[in-house]
Amino acid sequence: MNAKFLFAACVAAAATTAFAASPFGDAFKGKMKPGLYEVRMEMEMPGMPQGMGKQQMTMQNCVTAEDLEGGKLGRSDQQKMEQCEVRNFKMSGNTASYTTVCKGDMQMTADTTVTFAGDSYKMDMKMNMNQGGQVMKMHQKMDGRYLGACKK
Repeated sequence: MNAKFLFAACVAAAATTAFAASPFGDAFKGKMKPGLYEVRMEMEMPGMPQGMGKQQMTMQNCVTAEDLEGGKLGRSDQQKMEQCEVRNFKMSGNTASYTTVCKGDMQMTADTTVTFAGDSYKMDMKMNMNQGGQVMKMHQKMDGRYLGACKK
């Protein structure tokens, strides 16, 4: 499998699990605000080809009020997310923890912790994916910080 394709697939999977489904809308209300966020992501995938073991990237994304309503943040592919279930969701102060379990073509389990602090958040996720019989492990850390209003 092409290493760049695999990395892109893992990034997409991680992004959708970050805030996969309810109960996030109510629990995260007031923890984030709409606007432009810069997100630094660091990802480790043991057993990957040389040069693919640890990856880092920085991206910007616009979070709208609609994204924050009802836990829609990060849900890029609604059909795939319908095959996912959030379990063991706990919110204590500004920290949430939960497990996401997905069935179907992209089977995976991800244990995630998200901590909100002012205009930023930190996420730590450990994921196990089964892609066509190939089992992959991934550890991802994300640091997001609010930059201001979205650019038009």
